Amino acid sequence: MKLKGKVAIVAGGGQGIGEGIVKCLAEEGADISIIDINGENAEKVAGEVEKMGRKSLAITSDLTINNEITRVVKETADFFGKIDILVNCVGGVSRETLGMMVNNRVTLAANDEPLPEFLSCDSEVWDRYYRLNLKSHVLLSNTVAPYFIKQKSGKIVNISSDAGRIPDTTQMPYGAMKAGDISITWSLARALAPYNINVNCICPGFVYTPLWEMGATAMLEQVRNAKAQGQGIPARYRSAEDIDVENMTPKEFWDRFIALPGTPLGREQTAEDMGKAVVFFVSEDAKNVTGQALHVNGGTVMR
Repeated sequence: MKLKGKVAIVAGGGQGIGEGIVKCLAEEGADISIIDINGENAEKVAGEVEKMGRKSLAITSDLTINNEITRVVKETADFFGKIDILVNCVGGVSRETLGMMVNNRVTLAANDEPLPEFLSCDSEVWDRYYRLNLKSHVLLSNTVAPYFIKQKSGKIVNISSDAGRIPDTTQMPYGAMKAGDISITWSLARALAPYNINVNCICPGFVYTPLWEMGATAMLEQVRNAKAQGQGIPARYRSAEDIDVENMTPKEFWDRFIALPGTPLGREQTAEDMGKAVVFFVSEDAKNVTGQALHVNGGTVMR
Protein backbone atom coordinates (compact mmCIF):
# COMPACT_ATOMS: atom_id res chain seq x y z
CA MET A 1 0.00 0.00 0.00
CA LYS A 2 2.76 2.44 -0.96
CA LEU A 3 0.26 4.84 -2.53
CA LYS A 4 -2.57 4.82 0.00
CA GLY A 5 -4.35 8.18 -0.01
CA LYS A 6 -2.77 9.30 -3.29
CA VAL A 7 -4.76 10.45 -6.34
CA ALA A 8 -3.49 9.64 -9.81
CA ILE A 9 -4.47 10.69 -13.32
CA VAL A 10 -3.71 8.05 -15.92
CA ALA A 11 -4.17 9.53 -19.39
CA GLY A 12 -4.80 6.73 -21.87
CA GLY A 13 -5.72 4.36 -19.06
CA GLY A 14 -8.54 2.52 -20.81
CA GLN A 15 -6.54 -0.27 -22.42
CA GLY A 16 -3.08 -1.70 -23.09
CA ILE A 17 -0.16 -0.29 -21.12
CA GLY A 18 -2.35 2.37 -19.53
CA GLU A 19 -4.73 -0.24 -18.14
CA GLY A 20 -1.82 -2.20 -16.67
CA ILE A 21 -0.53 0.96 -15.01
CA VAL A 22 -3.95 1.73 -13.52
CA LYS A 23 -4.22 -1.73 -11.98
CA CYS A 24 -0.75 -1.57 -10.44
CA LEU A 25 -1.41 1.87 -8.96
CA ALA A 26 -4.73 0.69 -7.53
CA GLU A 27 -3.08 -2.39 -6.01
CA GLU A 28 -0.82 -0.02 -4.07
CA GLY A 29 -3.75 1.99 -2.76
CA ALA A 30 -4.14 4.90 -5.19
CA ASP A 31 -7.47 6.39 -6.23
CA ILE A 32 -7.45 6.98 -9.98
CA SER A 33 -8.91 9.21 -12.68
CA ILE A 34 -8.92 7.16 -15.88
CA ILE A 35 -9.00 9.26 -19.02
CA ASP A 36 -9.46 7.68 -22.43
CA ILE A 37 -10.88 8.56 -25.83
CA ASN A 38 -12.89 5.32 -25.59
CA GLY A 39 -15.39 5.95 -22.82
CA GLU A 40 -16.49 2.33 -22.56
CA ASN A 41 -12.92 1.21 -21.94
CA ALA A 42 -12.45 3.90 -19.30
CA GLU A 43 -15.66 2.85 -17.52
CA LYS A 44 -14.64 -0.81 -17.61
CA VAL A 45 -11.24 -0.15 -16.05
CA ALA A 46 -12.80 2.22 -13.49
CA GLY A 47 -15.13 -0.58 -12.45
CA GLU A 48 -12.17 -2.90 -11.90
CA VAL A 49 -10.48 -0.25 -9.75
CA GLU A 50 -13.58 0.06 -7.58
CA LYS A 51 -13.71 -3.73 -7.13
CA MET A 52 -10.23 -3.38 -5.61
CA GLY A 53 -11.64 -1.01 -3.01
CA ARG A 54 -10.34 2.23 -4.53
CA LYS A 55 -12.16 5.30 -5.78
CA SER A 56 -12.19 5.89 -9.52
CA LEU A 57 -13.39 8.40 -12.07
CA ALA A 58 -13.81 7.57 -15.75
CA ILE A 59 -13.56 10.51 -18.16
CA THR A 60 -14.07 10.29 -21.92
CA SER A 61 -11.81 12.77 -23.67
CA ASP A 62 -9.72 13.42 -26.76
CA LEU A 63 -6.56 14.75 -25.15
CA THR A 64 -5.24 16.18 -28.41
CA ILE A 65 -7.74 19.05 -27.94
CA ASN A 66 -6.51 21.95 -25.80
CA ASN A 67 -9.77 22.70 -23.97
CA GLU A 68 -10.20 19.03 -23.09
CA ILE A 69 -6.95 19.07 -21.12
CA THR A 70 -8.22 21.82 -18.84
CA ARG A 71 -11.58 20.09 -18.41
CA VAL A 72 -10.27 16.68 -17.37
CA VAL A 73 -7.78 18.10 -14.88
CA LYS A 74 -10.46 20.30 -13.28
CA GLU A 75 -12.96 17.42 -13.14
CA THR A 76 -10.37 15.22 -11.45
CA ALA A 77 -9.38 17.88 -8.90
CA ASP A 78 -13.03 18.66 -8.13
CA PHE A 79 -13.95 14.97 -7.72
CA PHE A 80 -11.01 13.84 -5.56
CA GLY A 81 -10.06 17.17 -3.96
CA LYS A 82 -6.43 16.92 -5.08
CA ILE A 83 -3.99 15.39 -7.59
CA ASP A 84 -0.71 13.72 -6.60
CA ILE A 85 0.34 11.75 -9.68
CA LEU A 86 0.14 12.24 -13.44
CA VAL A 87 0.91 9.41 -15.86
CA ASN A 88 1.02 10.42 -19.52
CA CYS A 89 0.27 7.26 -21.49
CA VAL A 90 -1.55 8.59 -24.55
CA GLY A 91 0.21 7.56 -27.75
CA GLY A 92 0.50 5.24 -30.71
CA VAL A 93 -0.94 5.64 -34.19
CA SER A 94 -4.51 5.66 -35.46
CA ARG A 95 -5.88 3.45 -38.23
CA GLU A 96 -6.55 6.60 -40.25
CA THR A 97 -2.91 7.67 -40.05
CA LEU A 98 -1.71 4.19 -41.03
CA GLY A 99 -4.11 4.31 -43.99
CA MET A 100 -2.64 7.63 -45.11
CA MET A 101 0.87 6.19 -44.93
CA VAL A 102 -0.13 3.11 -46.93
CA ASN A 103 -1.68 5.28 -49.64
CA ASN A 104 1.43 7.45 -49.75
CA ARG A 105 3.60 4.33 -50.10
CA VAL A 106 1.56 3.24 -53.12
CA THR A 107 2.34 6.61 -54.71
CA LEU A 108 6.04 6.20 -53.88
CA ALA A 109 6.10 2.73 -55.41
CA ALA A 110 4.83 4.18 -58.69
CA ASN A 111 8.06 6.18 -59.13
CA ASP A 112 10.71 5.01 -61.56
CA GLU A 113 13.36 5.20 -58.84
CA PRO A 114 12.79 3.41 -55.50
CA LEU A 115 12.44 5.95 -52.69
CA PRO A 116 12.97 5.54 -48.93
CA GLU A 117 9.84 4.49 -47.08
CA PHE A 118 10.01 7.40 -44.61
CA LEU A 119 8.98 9.73 -47.44
CA SER A 120 5.47 8.31 -47.08
CA CYS A 121 5.22 10.43 -43.90
CA ASP A 122 3.98 13.75 -45.24
CA SER A 123 3.27 16.85 -43.13
CA GLU A 124 -0.20 15.66 -42.11
CA VAL A 125 1.23 12.34 -40.88
CA TRP A 126 3.86 14.19 -38.85
CA ASP A 127 1.18 16.46 -37.35
CA ARG A 128 -0.94 13.46 -36.39
CA TYR A 129 1.97 11.74 -34.66
CA TYR A 130 2.77 14.93 -32.76
CA ARG A 131 -0.80 15.46 -31.56
CA LEU A 132 -1.17 11.88 -30.35
CA ASN A 133 2.28 11.14 -28.94
CA LEU A 134 3.70 14.37 -27.57
CA LYS A 135 1.23 17.24 -27.46
CA SER A 136 -1.03 15.76 -24.77
CA HIS A 137 1.98 14.91 -22.58
CA VAL A 138 3.20 18.49 -22.74
CA LEU A 139 -0.18 20.13 -22.17
CA LEU A 140 -1.28 17.78 -19.39
CA SER A 141 2.01 18.30 -17.56
CA ASN A 142 1.70 22.07 -17.97
CA THR A 143 -1.87 22.02 -16.66
CA VAL A 144 -1.20 19.77 -13.67
CA ALA A 145 2.08 21.50 -12.70
CA PRO A 146 0.39 24.50 -10.93
CA TYR A 147 -1.50 22.07 -8.65
CA PHE A 148 1.75 20.32 -7.78
CA ILE A 149 3.64 23.59 -7.29
CA LYS A 150 0.97 24.88 -4.90
CA GLN A 151 1.14 21.75 -2.73
CA LYS A 152 4.95 21.48 -3.03
CA SER A 153 4.78 17.85 -4.19
CA GLY A 154 3.88 15.74 -7.19
CA LYS A 155 4.99 12.96 -9.51
CA ILE A 156 4.88 12.93 -13.32
CA VAL A 157 5.70 9.85 -15.39
CA ASN A 158 5.80 10.01 -19.18
CA ILE A 159 5.42 6.77 -21.12
CA SER A 160 7.81 7.00 -24.05
CA SER A 161 9.24 4.04 -25.99
CA ASP A 162 12.44 2.30 -27.00
CA ALA A 163 11.68 3.93 -30.36
CA GLY A 164 12.88 7.19 -28.83
CA ARG A 165 16.38 5.71 -28.64
CA ILE A 166 16.49 3.42 -31.69
CA PRO A 167 16.43 4.73 -35.30
CA ASP A 168 13.56 3.34 -37.38
CA THR A 169 13.34 4.63 -40.93
CA THR A 170 9.81 3.27 -41.41
CA GLN A 171 8.34 5.01 -38.33
CA MET A 172 10.42 8.17 -38.18
CA PRO A 173 7.68 10.47 -36.78
CA TYR A 174 6.89 8.02 -33.97
CA GLY A 175 10.54 7.78 -32.95
CA ALA A 176 10.96 11.54 -33.06
CA MET A 177 7.97 12.13 -30.77
CA LYS A 178 9.13 9.48 -28.32
CA ALA A 179 12.59 11.06 -28.26
CA GLY A 180 10.81 14.35 -27.59
CA ASP A 181 9.04 12.70 -24.66
CA ILE A 182 12.40 11.82 -23.12
CA SER A 183 13.65 15.36 -23.70
CA ILE A 184 10.66 17.04 -22.07
CA THR A 185 11.07 14.68 -19.12
CA TRP A 186 14.59 16.04 -18.57
CA SER A 187 13.47 19.65 -18.93
CA LEU A 188 10.43 19.30 -16.68
CA ALA A 189 12.49 17.47 -14.06
CA ARG A 190 14.98 20.32 -13.90
CA ALA A 191 12.31 23.05 -13.93
CA LEU A 192 10.09 21.47 -11.27
CA ALA A 193 12.75 20.14 -8.92
CA PRO A 194 12.69 23.30 -6.71
CA TYR A 195 9.04 22.51 -5.95
CA ASN A 196 9.66 18.92 -4.79
CA ILE A 197 8.20 17.48 -8.01
CA ASN A 198 9.72 14.37 -9.59
CA VAL A 199 9.47 13.79 -13.33
CA ASN A 200 10.58 10.52 -14.91
CA CYS A 201 10.05 8.50 -18.05
CA ILE A 202 9.53 4.84 -18.91
CA CYS A 203 10.48 3.37 -22.29
CA PRO A 204 8.58 0.11 -22.89
CA GLY A 205 9.97 -2.55 -25.19
CA PHE A 206 7.70 -5.16 -26.78
CA VAL A 207 4.26 -5.17 -25.14
CA TYR A 208 1.42 -6.85 -27.05
CA THR A 209 -1.12 -4.07 -26.87
CA PRO A 210 -4.12 -3.52 -29.21
CA LEU A 211 -1.79 -1.23 -31.21
CA TRP A 212 0.77 -4.00 -31.68
CA GLU A 213 -2.02 -6.46 -32.52
CA MET A 214 -3.08 -4.14 -35.32
CA GLY A 215 0.51 -3.86 -36.55
CA ALA A 216 1.20 -7.60 -36.30
CA THR A 217 -1.98 -8.36 -38.23
CA ALA A 218 -0.90 -6.03 -41.04
CA MET A 219 2.64 -7.48 -41.12
CA LEU A 220 1.38 -11.05 -41.19
CA GLU A 221 -0.96 -10.19 -44.05
CA GLN A 222 1.95 -8.60 -45.92
CA VAL A 223 3.98 -11.81 -45.64
CA ARG A 224 1.00 -13.98 -46.65
CA ASN A 225 0.36 -11.87 -49.74
CA ALA A 226 4.04 -11.87 -50.72
CA LYS A 227 4.23 -15.67 -50.48
CA ALA A 228 0.96 -16.14 -52.37
CA GLN A 229 2.12 -13.89 -55.21
CA GLY A 230 5.64 -15.30 -55.36
CA GLN A 231 7.16 -11.96 -54.36
CA GLY A 232 10.16 -11.34 -52.13
CA ILE A 233 9.47 -11.39 -48.41
CA PRO A 234 10.83 -8.43 -46.38
CA ALA A 235 14.28 -9.32 -45.01
CA ARG A 236 13.25 -9.32 -41.34
CA TYR A 237 10.65 -12.04 -42.09
CA ARG A 238 12.78 -14.04 -44.53
CA SER A 239 12.74 -17.14 -42.31
CA ALA A 240 8.96 -17.24 -42.79
CA GLU A 241 9.47 -18.58 -46.31
CA ASP A 242 9.48 -22.15 -44.98
CA ILE A 243 6.79 -21.66 -42.34
CA ASP A 244 3.02 -22.10 -42.62
CA VAL A 245 2.02 -18.50 -42.00
CA GLU A 246 -1.53 -19.12 -43.21
CA ASN A 247 -2.40 -20.83 -39.93
CA MET A 248 -0.47 -18.44 -37.69
CA THR A 249 -2.24 -16.01 -35.40
CA PRO A 250 -1.00 -12.40 -35.29
CA LYS A 251 0.27 -13.03 -31.72
CA GLU A 252 2.26 -16.10 -32.82
CA PHE A 253 3.74 -14.14 -35.73
CA TRP A 254 4.58 -11.24 -33.39
CA ASP A 255 6.31 -13.52 -30.89
CA ARG A 256 8.37 -15.36 -33.49
CA PHE A 257 9.42 -12.58 -35.85
CA ILE A 258 9.14 -9.31 -33.93
CA ALA A 259 9.31 -9.47 -30.13
CA LEU A 260 11.50 -12.43 -29.21
CA PRO A 261 14.27 -12.09 -31.84
CA GLY A 262 14.98 -8.52 -30.75
CA THR A 263 14.94 -9.11 -26.98
CA PRO A 264 18.11 -10.40 -25.27
CA LEU A 265 16.10 -11.91 -22.39
CA GLY A 266 13.99 -13.74 -24.96
CA ARG A 267 10.58 -12.82 -23.61
CA GLU A 268 7.97 -10.15 -24.17
CA GLN A 269 7.13 -7.49 -21.64
CA THR A 270 3.71 -6.88 -20.12
CA ALA A 271 1.59 -3.87 -19.29
CA GLU A 272 1.99 -4.80 -15.63
CA ASP A 273 5.79 -4.61 -15.99
CA MET A 274 5.31 -0.95 -16.93
CA GLY A 275 2.84 -0.47 -14.10
CA LYS A 276 5.32 -1.74 -11.51
CA ALA A 277 7.95 0.64 -12.84
CA VAL A 278 5.47 3.51 -12.55
CA VAL A 279 4.69 2.51 -8.97
CA PHE A 280 8.40 2.76 -8.15
CA PHE A 281 8.73 6.21 -9.71
CA VAL A 282 5.69 7.66 -7.93
CA SER A 283 6.37 6.12 -4.50
CA GLU A 284 8.64 7.35 -1.72
CA ASP A 285 11.14 4.67 -2.82
CA ALA A 286 12.08 7.04 -5.66
CA LYS A 287 11.94 10.34 -3.80
CA ASN A 288 15.48 11.17 -4.99
CA VAL A 289 15.01 9.89 -8.54
CA THR A 290 14.11 12.47 -11.19
CA GLY A 291 14.89 13.15 -14.84
CA GLN A 292 15.44 9.47 -15.60
CA ALA A 293 14.42 7.37 -18.63
CA LEU A 294 14.01 3.75 -17.54
CA HIS A 295 13.97 1.09 -20.26
CA VAL A 296 11.70 -1.83 -19.35
CA ASN A 297 12.46 -3.86 -22.44
CA GLY A 298 14.22 -7.14 -21.74
CA GLY A 299 17.55 -5.64 -22.77
CA THR A 300 16.69 -4.25 -26.19
CA VAL A 301 18.30 -0.91 -25.29
CA MET A 302 21.09 -1.00 -22.72
CA ARG A 303 21.91 2.63 -21.98
